[in-house]
Amino acid sequence: MTIARNRITRELPPQITECLDLLDEAQIWWRPNDGSNAVGNLVIHLCGATRHFLGRGVGGSDYVRDRDGEFAERGPIPTSALRTLLGGTVAEADRVIAALTPERLLEPVRGIDAPMTVLQCLMRMSHHWAYHTGQIVFVTKLLREGSVSDLFRRTMVK
Repeated sequence: MTIARNRITRELPPQITECLDLLDEAQIWWRPNDGSNAVGNLVIHLCGATRHFLGRGVGGSDYVRDRDGEFAERGPIPTSALRTLLGGTVAEADRVIAALTPERLLEPVRGIDAPMTVLQCLMRMSHHWAYHTGQIVFVTKLLREGSVSDLFRRTMVK
């Protein structure tokens, strides 16, 4: 639980917020083609997925997800609003994971359409965060050469 919690709430969010700080609004909403997602969409998507799987499925919130809407948004949504959304999502994930006991890890997740245990959900979300954070960092490197060269070392939880 600790590894997933650290990954989702302490290691990866600072990488995303630093990328948001380095990019202007046009860059946050840039997409190389219609089949690709903008950084802004990836942030919205991570928040939607986290609130759906962890907040609703594990924590029991009444969050209703609009997955299609996460990708349909074309912005620009202000960077400050994306940061606020990300911060609230991370805080919710942290509360949910902090409240877990080892006994709950093999319980089924409720209220979502994909059957899995709480442990599987934690692993899925940890991987999901790593995958999309990597995409966000890659786009930032493309648009701002040399800007995030030591990002991983600086954001690693020790």
